Amino acid sequence: MALIHGFKRSITKAGRAAAYSPAGLEVARAVLASRADSPVRRIIKAKGLEGRIRRVASESLPQGLYFAKLTLGNWEAWKGQQFRLLQDGNVVYGNVVEPPARGFPLEYRNIMVTSDDVSRFAVDIEAPYELKIGRGAFTTRQQLAYDEQYGVEQHGDVFYSLRGNTTNPKKMLITFPGFGPSTTRISYAVSYLKDLTETDLQDTLMVCFQDRYLVAGSYMMVDNAGRPLESRVRGAIEGLRSRFHIDRKEMLFFGASKGGSIAIHYAKDYPDAALLLAVPQMNLPYYFNKPFFKDNLLQNRALRDVGQPEDRLRRYFAEGRKIDYFYTNSDELSNHSLIELASDIPNLSKYRINGGHSEVARAALPAMLCIIRRFLSHRVEEQSACEEMRTFRHDQTLQVQVRIDAEASMVTGANWFIAGSSGRTRFLQLMTEHSYHFVKYTAGEQSLFPAYDPIDQLSQVIAMKADGTTWTGALPEAVKPGTKIPKKSLSSQALTLDTETTQDYAVLDGDTFARFRYRCRTLAPDGDTMEIHFVSDPEAVIAGVEDSGPRTACRAAVQAVDGWALADIAALRFVIAAGVQRLLIVVHGDTDAEAAEVLSAVDWEDTSVVFADSREVLAGVGQH
Repeated sequence: MALIHGFKRSITKAGRAAAYSPAGLEVARAVLASRADSPVRRIIKAKGLEGRIRRVASESLPQGLYFAKLTLGNWEAWKGQQFRLLQDGNVVYGNVVEPPARGFPLEYRNIMVTSDDVSRFAVDIEAPYELKIGRGAFTTRQQLAYDEQYGVEQHGDVFYSLRGNTTNPKKMLITFPGFGPSTTRISYAVSYLKDLTETDLQDTLMVCFQDRYLVAGSYMMVDNAGRPLESRVRGAIEGLRSRFHIDRKEMLFFGASKGGSIAIHYAKDYPDAALLLAVPQMNLPYYFNKPFFKDNLLQNRALRDVGQPEDRLRRYFAEGRKIDYFYTNSDELSNHSLIELASDIPNLSKYRINGGHSEVARAALPAMLCIIRRFLSHRVEEQSACEEMRTFRHDQTLQVQVRIDAEASMVTGANWFIAGSSGRTRFLQLMTEHSYHFVKYTAGEQSLFPAYDPIDQLSQVIAMKADGTTWTGALPEAVKPGTKIPKKSLSSQALTLDTETTQDYAVLDGDTFARFRYRCRTLAPDGDTMEIHFVSDPEAVIAGVEDSGPRTACRAAVQAVDGWALADIAALRFVIAAGVQRLLIVVHGDTDAEAAEVLSAVDWEDTSVVFADSREVLAGVGQH
């Protein structure tokens, strides 16, 4: 009881120091580790002290580092505009002003700052604001209620809830969360998969991790102080696995969007485990180069230093891991032109879904639940007959329509795919159900691309139900891609900044693709400029630009094989890969209006474009 009264008292400076000392941290965590129905927890909840104790129990920060909560007033006048919180004139956090939850103020909690003196801070828009700074993490009543509802508990610096069989499980399902709205009252969610029942999980321990770091998560790569989290999270996973003696082959890592990237990261030590991914981000700095992240996660150097999901996923491909990957071509920021072009990779199944990034997991939920329940052992195989097939060509694409048998036409609530192989990789394209239930077809946005899809290897129509049942029927004949559009060789190789020979690189965005050939050299690791020369022959010798001098970190000679389409994206990927501030683009040959238009759209603030022959400098580049 004395402990409770101690937390309830108004805390003096000395009291705060004691509360946030290692001893205070240990006591607070011990309280929160007690059973939810224990006497001390009941008293704490009744007196409304849980939030305070959770603040004390939150991560122990190094000396001189603090949590801050920014509340913006009059947000309606600034809706859609960017703002920055400055400490001594330097940006410590920024975002785009969005409406808060109805009836609540606009808050940004758990911004990391290095001073508790509010006079050293300012906001760069003319809006009223309040700034609170402390040693403990800020939370909300809604977050506390959410944590209680889903059983989220703190284990050291790691947060997760447990579901299913917590006594003698034979399998382990590990989930990681995606992003919520930046202004939500529940900043830290879990991927609870409420569709799964206790019956589904009768033999399985389900571990739902919470990305409870920084303002809205750190991809579970670093803690609030920027220190790598990997050993702590890995320890939590391995501790549970070894405690219950679960075979590594009986593990499934799942995540969508941010959660998919986290799942890739923490599957590293489990090559025999399965991965279920939906629209993960492959390159975090590249994904963060947009208004919502430019002045927060993009500035966190630690998120670059821990390694990128793409690098780990490529290693998993080489190892032949079992991976089910859901994606859309309309998500270039997440895909980084890897999964769309990946082929001949053993044990990889890629499911292409139409729609935007946020629509994929919802649209493909039956198929993803089917995969999960089949892992949990609810595995039913049914056969169907595909009685007729028709194809339709439109511009650069192909559409397919099939007629299935009467029994299969009665299947409801399923995702239907036309499927085949791309070497050793399974390729599945989502289909649409016609008002005539026996007809399934690829709608316009589900079209196949003869230039790079394995159309002539399509062989089946597959229905995947959420209960774990699949219906499979062979196509009555091979799908003919036609001869009008030749098959292209599109490289899925990663971009590299030090090449010995000319390399191929491809960029895909929606229904557009472009090929590039390039050479690149690293010149000065401490330079601040990525210099890109667009040339007709990447083998030719190119001279540097006079005013770049020792500032050039890397220099690339790039040939745009298919014209100027997507050259701006290729340039952006180079500068982000180089990790430098300045982008200098030099266009060799005659001044080209299309080149000027495309390259002026490069989404990088410090960009210069020079036409070498005319010495013309393109104005206004990167100022979006």
